Amino acid sequence: METRPNPGDSPALVAHRGDAEHFPENTVDAIRGAINCGLRFIEIDVQLTADRVPVLLHDSSLQRTAGVDRLVSASIASEVIGLPVSSDAGNACLPSLAEALAVATPDTHLFVELKRHSLRAFGRRRMLEAVLPVLATASCRVTIISFDYRVLELVDDYPVGWVLLAYNIYTRRDAVALSPQYLFCNHLRLPGGGLPLWPGSWQWVVYEVTDSMQAARLHRRGADMVESMAACRLAGEQG
Repeated sequence: METRPNPGDSPALVAHRGDAEHFPENTVDAIRGAINCGLRFIEIDVQLTADRVPVLLHDSSLQRTAGVDRLVSASIASEVIGLPVSSDAGNACLPSLAEALAVATPDTHLFVELKRHSLRAFGRRRMLEAVLPVLATASCRVTIISFDYRVLELVDDYPVGWVLLAYNIYTRRDAVALSPQYLFCNHLRLPGGGLPLWPGSWQWVVYEVTDSMQAARLHRRGADMVESMAACRLAGEQG
């Protein structure tokens, strides 16, 4: 478990899909970019191809990033891995999870999100059976995260992080029952008024934060980490 930051410190920064401000998201270039700007914590998204190869992709479809109108779960790995992807930040290639792990350093801590589309398409156990052997090759630290509470209950060998769909008494009850190492929440789902975040055995990771002042306010509320596609810029603002 990472040591919690002191209350007076800046929050730790998590690069959301890598350094997605300067490179296409969920690519080897974005992961390298985050590492090169000194970030230790990086979040990536994992989907399965039709032949159950884990690849980095946020969406269920290849349309937004690769311009291909097809579900990733309906495409075989040879059709997907290496596919050109682009964004306002430039061009790169869609990587496999194995390729992403290969560029992470021993000091890197990857938050690996199991996406709900693939969990629904293949089932929780089958997705874990596809992903866990690849994660076993990692030289870096790994935490498995998901919006799907049930898949996290099946994970034994890695820390887990639950991504909240809502911040309410019901999800708080479930968080206590699951007792994950991390709780993730979009800042837009948090209540107003600056109230402290729920205390617990977990560390809080709040996303999508793009402003250093907002990051400082969230840290005062109890956010141990803030996640951002502009994490490298925030790191520079923190000094």
